[in-house]
Amino acid sequence: VSTQSTGEEKSLLLTKAFLSKDYFTVGAASAFSCCVSHPLDLVKVRFQLQGELRPVGTYPLKYRNIAQSIRDVVRDEGLRGLYKGVMPGFIYQFLMNTVRASVFDACNSWGLTSDFDEEPVLWRYAAVCALSGSAGAVVASPAYLAKIQTQSQASPKMAVGWQHSHPKSRWVIWNAFRGHRGKFKSGFQGGTSAVMRVSLASTVQLLSFTTIQHGFYSLGVQSALINSCLSGVVSSIPVVLISNPMDVICTRMYNQDLGAYYKSNRECFEKLYQREGWRGFYKGAFANYCRTVPHMICTLLLWDHFKRNSINLSLTLHPKSSEFHLNGFDESHKNIISKFELEFDDED
Repeated sequence: VSTQSTGEEKSLLLTKAFLSKDYFTVGAASAFSCCVSHPLDLVKVRFQLQGELRPVGTYPLKYRNIAQSIRDVVRDEGLRGLYKGVMPGFIYQFLMNTVRASVFDACNSWGLTSDFDEEPVLWRYAAVCALSGSAGAVVASPAYLAKIQTQSQASPKMAVGWQHSHPKSRWVIWNAFRGHRGKFKSGFQGGTSAVMRVSLASTVQLLSFTTIQHGFYSLGVQSALINSCLSGVVSSIPVVLISNPMDVICTRMYNQDLGAYYKSNRECFEKLYQREGWRGFYKGAFANYCRTVPHMICTLLLWDHFKRNSINLSLTLHPKSSEFHLNGFDESHKNIISKFELEFDDED
């Protein structure tokens, strides 16, 4: 019993440390990770838009696999084509993760993640992760709109989905935040789908990450950094399997011209299933996984780097916030082990 409790509590402590206090460092680490993951994210978006509302076999496959897609994008659009939408993507990751971390920390300070004995509770963590992820998705929605619509722009030979005529990325961001064609709500046209997507992914990620991380600790992988990276690789599988259908809906809701194809998430779901079948919900799933893994690992490595070098971007808000990095986290684990060993000895 002590081993299970120790592993679970250690995993939850890492989540708490990652999402607590230093909001801007979390946002910056995730944003800079876009430099690595963005080309795969662009390919994922185009896979999801390919053959929109058309039965399988009735349209040419412009994007067949990741390697061919990257090669053809570079051939037709140049290397810069792989980084279309990277600036709004950078803003989205920074806003979404900064807000998510700040909301999580507020809920944690109010005692919503623990019981009356101040012990961490897994289902409370999952609920708070869903809530904080939803808040981040709402705030960052205009940036996500700009990212998706810029990524979908392609040469006529490689075009898929609705093609928007945005001249420059900065104007896409500006139009998204102020509202397209004078309609403020257009910047949030896929907001509800984004809330469902991020809250679902956040909950599944926490549950799977915590369980798998506990398993690696039981197998003797005690380095928090290595354990977290391995857990990220494995836990991304259930995250993609469960959240990819909402990811496809989210991409299509954001990319369409306001109300052109779908008036609601339900209509998008019904049309997608009727015309493309269940396989339509898993378009771009492998590219999604290949994008999620390096993004998660880079975020953890950058966050650890910032903490090792005492880089706290939130010092103006929390001048007395404690320094914490993944190696220091191992010391916390030793304290938890000692606690449970004492309890076990008392029972004997």
